[in-house]
Amino acid sequence: AGTILTNASNSGSNNNSINLMNNRQEWQPLPKSQIPFHLLQDTSQPILLYDDIHLFEDDLHDNGESSLTIKIRVMPTCWYVLQRLFVRVDYVCVKCREVRYFCLLDGNGALNTSATIVSSKGNNCKPNVVYRDVTWREASWEELRRMNLPVDPSAWMENNGNGSGGGIGGNFSTGIPSSAALLTKLPLVLTPVDLKKHASCVAWPD
Repeated sequence: AGTILTNASNSGSNNNSINLMNNRQEWQPLPKSQIPFHLLQDTSQPILLYDDIHLFEDDLHDNGESSLTIKIRVMPTCWYVLQRLFVRVDYVCVKCREVRYFCLLDGNGALNTSATIVSSKGNNCKPNVVYRDVTWREASWEELRRMNLPVDPSAWMENNGNGSGGGIGGNFSTGIPSSAALLTKLPLVLTPVDLKKHASCVAWPD
């Protein structure tokens, strides 16, 4: 088990695999985000595929919450992925690590036109290039108080009483926004030096 057998008949495929590994594209740093979020808000584009995948969940022995989720959306002109690591230690801290991936698809004249529109709005978004945005946010419980953010742990639960996994509803009975909206109010923190906040790489190298 675990042994790879090779012979003359599959040597070509092995060479292709080696060439593919040698041609791996490294992430190139960018000065700012190039993800055209307005394109994701285009309601004229149907959503061909959507999924919300929960890879990991734990209640930290009833002391908080830890989760790793991935949301996927595929549209005729692009695909988008949001990966979120969320950690809440009750009365200690709240942390959120998010990575967004976006790729503008190129396949016909209509999609090429979309690429031109994106560029005209200040984004140099090119087809068949994967763009990545990394966002780290966190705050201690004391910082939440100073920022007038909720200090009740239930406000920072992932579903936040609306059953939508941090959607747009929030808790109407208490007036508390959804956890997804609250996360945007957490202070930004610096990412590691070797993890660029904005980057890109070619999706399908020549």
